Amino acid sequence: MAEHHGRIVPSFNLRNFFYGFLSGPVPTLEAHRTSAKSRSGDSPSSGADANRPELLPARRTWISVLLIWAAACILHLGMFSIALEQHRAHPLIEPGQNNDLLGFLNRWDALFYERIYTEWYPQNLPLRADGSVDYNAWAFMPLQSLIAGGIANTFGIEYRVATLVLTLVAGFALAYVLYRLFIGCLNWRDRSVFDTRAFVGDESRNRLALWAVAVYAFSMASPVFITGYAEALSILLIALSVWCVLRGRYVLLLPVALLAALSRPVGVPLGAFVGLWWLWCTVNDYRRRRIEDASHSALSDAWAAFRGRFGQLLSALLVCSFAFVHPLHAALHTGRIDAYFATELGWSKRKPSEGHQYFIQWINQHYYYFGGMIPKIVVAILFVVAMVGFYYWISRKFSRTLIHPALWLWTACYMGYLFIFWLPISSTNRILLPLFPLALLVAAYLPKSRWYRPSLVAFGILISIPWVLLLWGDPAMMGNIVLVP
Repeated sequence: MAEHHGRIVPSFNLRNFFYGFLSGPVPTLEAHRTSAKSRSGDSPSSGADANRPELLPARRTWISVLLIWAAACILHLGMFSIALEQHRAHPLIEPGQNNDLLGFLNRWDALFYERIYTEWYPQNLPLRADGSVDYNAWAFMPLQSLIAGGIANTFGIEYRVATLVLTLVAGFALAYVLYRLFIGCLNWRDRSVFDTRAFVGDESRNRLALWAVAVYAFSMASPVFITGYAEALSILLIALSVWCVLRGRYVLLLPVALLAALSRPVGVPLGAFVGLWWLWCTVNDYRRRRIEDASHSALSDAWAAFRGRFGQLLSALLVCSFAFVHPLHAALHTGRIDAYFATELGWSKRKPSEGHQYFIQWINQHYYYFGGMIPKIVVAILFVVAMVGFYYWISRKFSRTLIHPALWLWTACYMGYLFIFWLPISSTNRILLPLFPLALLVAAYLPKSRWYRPSLVAFGILISIPWVLLLWGDPAMMGNIVLVP
């Protein structure tokens, strides 16, 4: 290190060039500060005890989180039991066709995960008469099958039991991680420090974090967290990836992000998030250098900021590459370079020659849902208004000062990914589950109301009932129309 005009300038060597790869610098983040009165009321202690704040007891923090999640699982199990009875009574259901609770919880996507475990992926893509690729396992990532299959083989139990065990364990772990992230956001808002611990004096923030977990645990598509789907494992890995980014642990981020990309198709938004976070941090470092000492040239300060974040950039590029791991595996295994892309298009009965409909699939699909009664131009305007409205909502001062910039950026990237690539079908509500920071944002409104947050939980329970009864694919509720959750 060298000193120049009163400022320490890192010397140019390979070690400094890769500084930040193992444990990167975290930018100074200024958050909206509440009034001095509210801060003093929430401070963990005062006087000599301020240096030794006391943590809130476990029964009021993480144990409460696990109890909330357990209550949600029990309630959702009851919903599935009721749906199963209707499933058994339907005349179109043959005896033995998923008519036990274990089989009912392992329907639809879970059957493909089990097929990956038993048969692995097909070497030849199944084709329809029109040349499009028929439904097959390449549309699903392998991690859920590999881990659940490993549990089944190790303990000698049935795969369907093992995958439910994996989902339940991942779900409880997810609840704990979300609680810590929510507490960190609230501490960042009020103290400008991302501290995931709740101290004595933090009771109001702790209650809000618990309510946010409850809002998420009882949300519309949350019953999927007790099924053989991969959502619990995938969202847990996403939340841990965000945690690694927040802490600047860019080497630890690599295996976590790789596993996330192999659990669900989230590699693209995850890579975009990590890359844009690197850009945000680099620009923040550059601006801080210019504010602290403008005696250097802007170019030298830009180079210093870039050099200080090069390790983080390398990690971001590797995370971006993880999105291609499964498609590359599909190409090598089938001998068809577009195997994964063709499979994804085939899910909506399209051929690769038709290309991907970026953005426009939202308009076309809703035009179809409305039966053509609404002109496409009106549907397009509504879609643009919805997209702009969403980003306006999360960009308002209340939202920006509540959600940490890293969680905000993940939310923006994932929703942008859906706007660009996602075909809005019946499983859209489940696909929205990775937007977990919004649970904290929604729960934070009306802080003085005694009924608002309980009403949010009650509303989530009410709308999750038809989600299970209808979208879980029980034809008893929809005649001959089967909607896939």
